[in-house]
Amino acid sequence: MRRLRSELLSGYVHVTQRGLGRRLIFEDDRDKKRYLATLRDKLENSEVAVLAWTLMPNHVHLLVRAQPPELSGLMQRLGTSYAQYFNGRHGHVGKVFQNRFSSEPVETEGHMLAAIRYIHRNAEVARIADMEGYPWSSYREILGEGSALEGEGICDASKALEFFGSREEFARFHAMENELDGFARVDGYRPRLSDSDARAIASRLCGEGFADSLPSMPKEERDRALGTLKALGLSIRQIERLTGIGRGSIARAR
Repeated sequence: MRRLRSELLSGYVHVTQRGLGRRLIFEDDRDKKRYLATLRDKLENSEVAVLAWTLMPNHVHLLVRAQPPELSGLMQRLGTSYAQYFNGRHGHVGKVFQNRFSSEPVETEGHMLAAIRYIHRNAEVARIADMEGYPWSSYREILGEGSALEGEGICDASKALEFFGSREEFARFHAMENELDGFARVDGYRPRLSDSDARAIASRLCGEGFADSLPSMPKEERDRALGTLKALGLSIRQIERLTGIGRGSIARAR
């Protein structure tokens, strides 16, 4: 039976790198391949690991495991190298990227699942392409269906899959009918899930016997599990129906 991790995650960050003034940073597929090739090259000489990525017309999302100094160094080298290529090829002058990339710590397993799904669904939400058919993200790479570049891929697929349990669960979570886009706890947003989706999430995170295992967990571990389920969009009433735990206990759990 798979249990939720009881400790906070450490060193995981959701990075966003945007074009200066939100201008295009990729004119065509050749630019995208060059960016990815440069990223792969810079990763070889660093301690940074990429768990998920997507390229959009004017920005990039990366889910990485890295310490701040390593991450800052990598992003600076990546940005400088790609900007030199981009300006040289297209005859542009000046900066390509905003001065500073943005970064959001990923502190819980629920946040990790939501972040990876958010990254992979970017193109679909922007109505550029379906998630499954978009070649410029790590979605197919993690599923073992090929990479945007020849040779080795960009991301640590095995590490990403540890949070889902299997490729089947990874695909199932991404394909859920109800929206989980964005980080579920930002600005108080809570996606509305069907009971079947709620049950699927609880089963994946806590094991098939979650209805029995959750109530019997030590309080600290149980509260973390309940907090993660709420962060992923399960309502207090849904958790109560699925587990038999009282609403007050669920509401207080963090």
